Amino acid sequence: MSTLQFQILCPDHLKEPVMAFLEPLGFEGFWDNGDTIMAYVPQDLFDHKSFYDTLSQFELENNYSYNVLEEKNWNEEWEKNFEPIVIDDKVYVYASFHPIKHYPYQIRINPKMSFGTGHHATTRLSAILLMHLDVANQNVLDMGCGTGVLAILANKMNAKYVQAIDNDQWSFENALDNVAENDCKNVIVSLGSTEAIEDKLFDIVISNITKNINLGLLPELAKKVSSKGYLIISGFLDFDLNEMRTAAENLGFTPVETIAENAWQGLCMQKI
Repeated sequence: MSTLQFQILCPDHLKEPVMAFLEPLGFEGFWDNGDTIMAYVPQDLFDHKSFYDTLSQFELENNYSYNVLEEKNWNEEWEKNFEPIVIDDKVYVYASFHPIKHYPYQIRINPKMSFGTGHHATTRLSAILLMHLDVANQNVLDMGCGTGVLAILANKMNAKYVQAIDNDQWSFENALDNVAENDCKNVIVSLGSTEAIEDKLFDIVISNITKNINLGLLPELAKKVSSKGYLIISGFLDFDLNEMRTAAENLGFTPVETIAENAWQGLCMQKI
């Protein structure tokens, strides 16, 4: 399967919203390349009209070019542009070709075609909210795990048990690789959606997905949170915060903490 690589000329203040609107259209990877956004979508998922209409909302419909990458070259391109990242001066996410640096939590990943390397604000926000909780000896669910960074972080914070789930085959395989790379003995990676959640309650549930998907998953996820347990939600923008918070409150949660990076929001709720 080939991948389309888009180069979108975009002012800084529009980059985060543009990426947020493109992600539900099947785009699986982004990075900020100076005055442009590099965006990647499998060719068979690309809908030109939806893409054009989305860029038109930002008056960017004439500001892009693209080329076709074979799948084998996608990873090469990603790795070439993949830089290590430090989250909250505590988490160091790096690849095998990066130097090792000493931080409280070091996560080595193979940067393939999956979301959640730590470069996106929502992954960073989820990681920070997780680090604000007492994770030791807790059961943790990472819904929409992408590369598995958050599940691996929970493991390194001494979680008792972690289940990581993604409905994308590539992400599932990448998470499996990364869990093994970090020698996470108590992390189980599953392929699927809410039907793949194990028949148990979790003390912490993380769902770093898009707004609409999160809204659809919340009723099922709420059932899997233990009494007094925590729900961490990200993947939405500031103008959606009230809607997300209200949806969780209606399912029996109360707000604990909200943090933001640019327009992106991260929300931690506790079951009451």
